[in-house]
Amino acid sequence: MFEWDTLAEDSLHESAAGCLAGLAVGDALGRSATHGNMSFTGSDGAFGPSAEHQLHLEPGRTADGTAQTICLARSLIEQRGLVPSDFVAGLVDWYEQRPDCIGLHTSKVLKLASEGEDWEKSALEVQISDPASAGSGSLVRCAPIALLDHASPTLVIEDSRLSSRVTHAHSHCQWSCSFANLVIVELLGGTRPVKAVDNALAICAHRGDVNKDVIERAKHAAIHSDREALRTSGFVLDVLECSLWCLLHTDDFESALMQAARLGNEVGSICTVTGALAGAAYGLDSIPPDWLEPITEITLLEEIAVILVGIS
Repeated sequence: MFEWDTLAEDSLHESAAGCLAGLAVGDALGRSATHGNMSFTGSDGAFGPSAEHQLHLEPGRTADGTAQTICLARSLIEQRGLVPSDFVAGLVDWYEQRPDCIGLHTSKVLKLASEGEDWEKSALEVQISDPASAGSGSLVRCAPIALLDHASPTLVIEDSRLSSRVTHAHSHCQWSCSFANLVIVELLGGTRPVKAVDNALAICAHRGDVNKDVIERAKHAAIHSDREALRTSGFVLDVLECSLWCLLHTDDFESALMQAARLGNEVGSICTVTGALAGAAYGLDSIPPDWLEPITEITLLEEIAVILVGIS
């Protein structure tokens, strides 16, 4: 029994570290794809010889989705749970460093928070000013919740929604975070991707408050194999569907990320979320070493991942 428990713990740590490392790699890859600094060679669109160059990450720089993920993870660890005010304080510190790719919605919320306004009032004020705004800013950073709450699907749903509300109050955003994290939890437990999505759908089916648009997009990703039917944008439902599609229609980390990068022009968030999903599915060892090398925060992310799954 001890040997089995040890093996299970090692597998969980490998998957958790893969999730956060994969997120960071996807974030950097998405930045490269979005800025047109990534080249493909061959009919299969494989990477050229210099993956580090193509990841287009300045030395010492952390991509913005990764930076927010670290803010959330650090707060979860220090508070041993989700305390929105503490999380927002970390985001404000990051915002005041003037990150160059911060989303407009997130920027508006954090500007108000930096001026002393209550976090919930800040988020609601920005949402009310543009009720249709439902970007992917909270989805790209939500994975640490899955690691912390992996033993409780109910907590995963509630904390994912609350972590989204810190900046993105729209129901589409809240439930996209919850659904993605439910899938990650299944993957952390060794469930294969197709079954992981099915299980997440089954969990949500018992919730009367679930956002049905999120569920329909998840089902669409699972059923349809034609990538031409996908829409690439920063809209959170597009990002969720495309990321799930890349996970479900490939068989390894590298293929999932390359599929995400080839979907279109606005794939930054899609690559980030796909990286988290595929990293959880296939583990840290599945990520090509030369993709990890340019990411300065990889060691920190691996350590954070192990700590988070150990708290619950």
